[in-house]
Amino acid sequence: MSISIQAVDALERIDRHAYETLYAASRASLFYDWRFLLAAERSPLLPVEKTVYLCAYDDGELCGFLPAYLQRLAGVDPLGLLAGSAGVRDGGGELGLFSHVMHCWDSGIPCLEAASGARERLLRALLDTASREGASYAGLLNLEDPALFAPLRACGLAPRPLVERYDLDLARFDDFEQLLRALPRGGRAEMRRQLRKFEASTASARVLAPPFDRTLEAVCGLCFATTARRGTPHYFPAAPLARFVRLCGELARVIVIESDGAPISGMICYQSRDAFYLWSAGVVYDRCDFSPYTVCFAAAYRYAFAAGLRRVEGGRLNERIKRRLGLSPSTLYSALAPLPRAGARAAAPHAHAHASATTVSVD
Repeated sequence: MSISIQAVDALERIDRHAYETLYAASRASLFYDWRFLLAAERSPLLPVEKTVYLCAYDDGELCGFLPAYLQRLAGVDPLGLLAGSAGVRDGGGELGLFSHVMHCWDSGIPCLEAASGARERLLRALLDTASREGASYAGLLNLEDPALFAPLRACGLAPRPLVERYDLDLARFDDFEQLLRALPRGGRAEMRRQLRKFEASTASARVLAPPFDRTLEAVCGLCFATTARRGTPHYFPAAPLARFVRLCGELARVIVIESDGAPISGMICYQSRDAFYLWSAGVVYDRCDFSPYTVCFAAAYRYAFAAGLRRVEGGRLNERIKRRLGLSPSTLYSALAPLPRAGARAAAPHAHAHASATTVSVD
């Protein structure tokens, strides 16, 4: 087997049919869907200096893939996860080459099973690219699969716990009522109490599918305001977020809770294969006497049952309420390598240039 690695700077340079064949065969997460990647490229939610897609080919067949984003360390991680877990801090204008973006919470290296060694070759190409671009760090973020740890370590990338993610196995339940009865006692009582208040109000809950009306922009405004209140105003900028969701097309769903004709809570979600991903939420609490956030979760669970989905992905953070609402944690990891600094490397100016496709042959 002879693996060649090709690096391109735009998703459209990759044959879409070949990519979607690889995506389906590898069972990669939502975050590797062509539409999600395109949205991340064309409407980035955090500043990106350069996007690089590393593609592994075996006799002309796409057999592995690794997206990478060259970012300033000062902007890559508004949540502070890398600083706290891996000691990655900006020393002043430093760069990192990371796969995937921080808005993803299930990273991997999509490869065909038969493509022996493709993952290691892609990882080495990531490190080589990072070095050429003058990056101080390179690696992967938000990993869960322990099967990746051996090839990561073999390439000098050290896995470290990063944060918890939360999900719920819906296949254990027949319907929403059975799920509700199985919640922890406090969560069950709280959910029932909030739903009673909601049902006694004049508020309504809807799940929207594309094409979205202007409600999407209102929900994105709520998401931005909510993250800004928590001290991370750069994490979900409203206008790029709305463009991002529209670019995701049929992947996207929006849950909206409305009172007196105006949104008071919204949740941006994605539906992929057998899972419903709860991605970003925005809430105002001073216009109703129930918890819009809890009602959003109830609407999400009901929608997932109605759509025949088997899993709800609840994202990261907000541990207390997610546990109360039935979600269970799993540990995500970063796997990073510090790169030697050689002053202002000659390649550093290339960080803002668009590279044409290049190919490196690897035995």
